[in-house]
Amino acid sequence: MHAAALCLALPVPGIAYAETIAIPFAPPVDQRLAYHIEQHRPVEGKVSRFSATRDLRFEKVADGYILHATLRAIDSDAPAPGAEPYAAALTPLIGVEHDFRIDAAGQIVALDNMDAVWSAVQAGLAKMLTAFAPDTPRHKALLSVQALLSGLSPDGRLALLAGELRPLFLFAGGKVEDGAGRGVRTVAGAPLGRPVPVEGTLRVTAQSDLALDLDEQLAGQGIAVGITYRLSRRTGLIENQQRSLALGSRAVTEKRELTPVN
Repeated sequence: MHAAALCLALPVPGIAYAETIAIPFAPPVDQRLAYHIEQHRPVEGKVSRFSATRDLRFEKVADGYILHATLRAIDSDAPAPGAEPYAAALTPLIGVEHDFRIDAAGQIVALDNMDAVWSAVQAGLAKMLTAFAPDTPRHKALLSVQALLSGLSPDGRLALLAGELRPLFLFAGGKVEDGAGRGVRTVAGAPLGRPVPVEGTLRVTAQSDLALDLDEQLAGQGIAVGITYRLSRRTGLIENQQRSLALGSRAVTEKRELTPVN
């Protein structure tokens, strides 16, 4: 549940456009996929690892798709100030299937089993609270997560639960420009600091019948962001994404991989 990936980009005037490449949205149906996210960021002066692995499966329905997503495992080698909030936020979600409704354009619009998921999260937090003494870091982290969740609106709950999956669909059903590429504006900064506006260029660096390789370079107010994508031209899903974010002397790197499970 840490901060979500960059927001959808907006066009910047004045940058030349070339060939427009249409991106489909046709995810593989009834195929098990693994989605692995690994992030490295500083915690108490040490570069620490945070990872999460989810099982995904798309089901076709009349008006789009249902994405069945289940968090299977999390891990971190961070010191307690980083590891405890991470474990507190995600542990209650392990093994809980989420049934996200996705429209034909590749947008997550609802969580069909929101009540069941939310009840499982609350029950998981309550159970974990009984396992740790009130003066321990884990207990304090759990209380913070519980307070955060209790104040969320229905839209806020959906945004939180879908946040780590939305980057998969960043280009689905849209278009990218070859050649000079296109200008983009968004916000960046988290988890190193307060999000601030950044802008730059997204361009195609390689293409085949199966995939597009994209490169995005953004900057603003002391922040530099570099992202590469491997985008499937058959499904419209991002199969590989690597991001680096630098703020002064601090940096975050993140890798996301979507792979079929045999």
